[in-house]
This record gives sequence, structure tokens and C-alpha cells, in this order.
Amino acid sequence: MESILGPLAALFAALFWALATLLYSQAGSYLSASQLNLVKGFVAVPLLFIVGLITQQLVQFDGSAAAWLLLASGVIGITIGDTLYFTALRRIGPWYTMLFEYLAPPFAAGIAWLWLQKAMTARELLAALVVLVGIIVITTERNSQRPQAHLNVSGMTAATGAALCQALGLVMAFEALASFNVNPLQAAFVRLAAGTAALTIALILLKPKMFLQTKAALRHTSLPWLLVAIFMGTFLAIWLQQTAIAYLHPGLAQTLLATAPLWLIPIQWWRGEPPTLRSITGAVIAAVGIALLFWR
Repeated sequence: MESILGPLAALFAALFWALATLLYSQAGSYLSASQLNLVKGFVAVPLLFIVGLITQQLVQFDGSAAAWLLLASGVIGITIGDTLYFTALRRIGPWYTMLFEYLAPPFAAGIAWLWLQKAMTARELLAALVVLVGIIVITTERNSQRPQAHLNVSGMTAATGAALCQALGLVMAFEALASFNVNPLQAAFVRLAAGTAALTIALILLKPKMFLQTKAALRHTSLPWLLVAIFMGTFLAIWLQQTAIAYLHPGLAQTLLATAPLWLIPIQWWRGEPPTLRSITGAVIAAVGIALLFWR
């Protein structure tokens, strides 16, 4: 059971993030990147805290070096990484940013090998490469309906930095889960709380007026859909992400977490946008890579 728990958790985390992305694009249109990041943290952190208290998992938290690892990984991966990611979105557009995001799996694999001396098995490496090829086939497709953007040094630097921060934060969380008495819910709560707290402090110091602006923007926002997006894309997705990290090599976990574009194909089809032959081809390639993980 444990052999499939990690891959399933990563794939469902990607599914929830794909669904949440569509909802964020509709419900959160009046919120800036920082405001959206702040709101989702303020909603999801209490939810994780309540669940942790009900299940008594937070009471058992090992507040030692694991706490510092998770706090640091939250600041690096959520505060800094998400900020760089949203910066890249504005400077080079979503499609190029998505391509640079796929630097995160090899970054995570390399960091885990250098820091933890933990290498991927031959089958895990092959599966990860096949999945990445499938995803890249999908995300590099161009058509006239997609807004085009030009590559520039600042945007590429921000996108690369976002991928590096995401990978580093994931490996640090993996180390905490592997070496200390920490469970996925505890890791999710501490990471998200640390990232949200760091973002809040930064905004208080740099943009104190943003809190009032956020309150005003929420009046024009579809709160029910925004809350659903936060519940799926932050509360459930980050919990599942930490579950995946607990059972998988960081490089492999990061690869499976990057499969959100695969889930968007049937979602968009259901919304009346049939997939192209290239999208179907990429999905089949990625599905073969995923199947390698479950085949015994």
C-alpha cells in the first residue's frame, strides 16, 4: 500500500491544483498575486490547524530541528518561490513560466543527491523523464488563442529562481519528514504558516496599504468559488504534497506534482474545449511514465 500511496497523493495534489487554478483565474481576478497568496494562507492555515487539533496530530509535533527545517522550507518555497513565480508570470507569460517550472524536478533530484546523498533508482529516473517529456509536449504547444510573451533575462531569472526555491523547499521538507517524528499534516501546517507569516511581515514593512486594498478587492470577488479554490488548491493540495514527499524521492515527487497540465485536458474538454492531437499524445506519454511507477 505504501508503494502506491506516494504517487497517488502527488497525482491528486496535481489534480486539485489544476482545478484550483481554473477557479483562481475566475474568482481571484480582482486580487493581485501577493493578495491572493495572502488570502489563501489566511484561510488554509486555520483549516490545517483545526484538522490537526481534531486528529491530535499537531499536539504530537516534534518541535526540534524538524521545525526549523519546515519553517525555512516554507519561507523559501512559499514566500520567496511563489513571489518569483508570479513575477515570472507577469514578465514572460504563463506558458514560458510553466516551461521553466519543469526545472524543479531535476533541481530537486540534484539537491537531494548532493545534500542527502539520496539518488533515484533507475526505474524512478526513467519514469520521471518520460513524464516530463509528456508534460513538455503539452505545454510547448502553440496556438493563436494563447497570449504570446517575449523571453527576457529578468523573467527567465525569476522563473528559474522560482523552480529552484520550490525544489529546495521540497527537499528540506523531505529531510524533516524522513529524519524526525513529523507527519504530513504537521509539515503542511508549519510550512504554510511560516510562508504566510513571512509574507505578512514583508507586506507590513513594504506595502502596509495592501491589507486595506485586499479587503476592498474581496468585495468584488466571488467568495464561494475563491474558498473552494483555496480548499482544494492549498488546504488539500499542500497536505497531499507533504504526503507524497514522505513516501517518494524529492525529484520523483516534484515530477508527479508537475502533472497539473495533464488534468487540465479532460477538464477543458468537459468545458467544451476538445484537446488537440498533440495534447493527447503528450498525455499518453506522461501516462506511460506514471504507469512505470505502479507496475511491479
